[in-house]
Amino acid sequence: MRIPDQASLEASLQGVQIPSCPVILTEVMKELNNPLNSGRRVAELIGQDVGLAAVVVRAANSPLVGAGRRIASVDDAIRMLGFGTLTNLVMEALLRSAVGTRDASLERFWDNSRYAAAAGAWLARTLGGTRADTAYTFGLFHDCGIPLLVQRFPEYKQVLRMANQSGERWFTDIEDEALNTNHAVIGFILARSWGLNDVVCHGILSHHDYSVLTTPSDIAEESRTLVALNAIADHVVGAHLRTVQDAEWDKAREPAAAFLGLGLSELDDITDDLLYWLDEQRNREAA
Repeated sequence: MRIPDQASLEASLQGVQIPSCPVILTEVMKELNNPLNSGRRVAELIGQDVGLAAVVVRAANSPLVGAGRRIASVDDAIRMLGFGTLTNLVMEALLRSAVGTRDASLERFWDNSRYAAAAGAWLARTLGGTRADTAYTFGLFHDCGIPLLVQRFPEYKQVLRMANQSGERWFTDIEDEALNTNHAVIGFILARSWGLNDVVCHGILSHHDYSVLTTPSDIAEESRTLVALNAIADHVVGAHLRTVQDAEWDKAREPAAAFLGLGLSELDDITDDLLYWLDEQRNREAA
């Protein structure tokens, strides 16, 4: 996988509108990058938008985040979850707002992103190779090009079904053939414009190209790790939400196992453990 130049990226946009990075996220990230950052200042920034603060607190109380006890405010979220997790919750709320559509069928997409983020973080804690909060960010953003393509191309859902069912070709090749662009490159452009680091951005660009797991690549080892972990997370989340796409997992299973140094039976044990954990969190959420 080679990183496309600017001219190639502009050609790939195909009229897709990339939402600007919200000002509040820029300000929060600036504060977090300050060596003398203040939790109080971060809480103040988020609290300036009452709706955002409410969404962040609600998300922080999800069993998927795992705080362990009830969070009542952004201040509580900072104390109990830390800056990394809090930033991801802010990103999640702002991404959904910025990329949101009125298409009710995409609710399953947002569920998948939320669970994929949590599953990726669980895998990072279990297998290593990247930080859990980095894997969470990756899970949130890896498919963010999909709703943007839904908005731009009336026929995209049909293309998406074809790509999901293909057992031979790369997912993004089918999109490219139909649209001259794909959701991975659109997601890469959005993530880069929102200031995500190269490790995450390059992983997003490559997340359906499993050749990066088996052959030398221009992208960093950590980006390749994110691709492998995300392949597992997407498969398990598909089983959890009953939207399994076995064609994609058939392409990803062996390269992901080999890259992570796992036997196939070990990988199957890990997927079983992760599925059990996700089911357990859903039961807690419903309680």
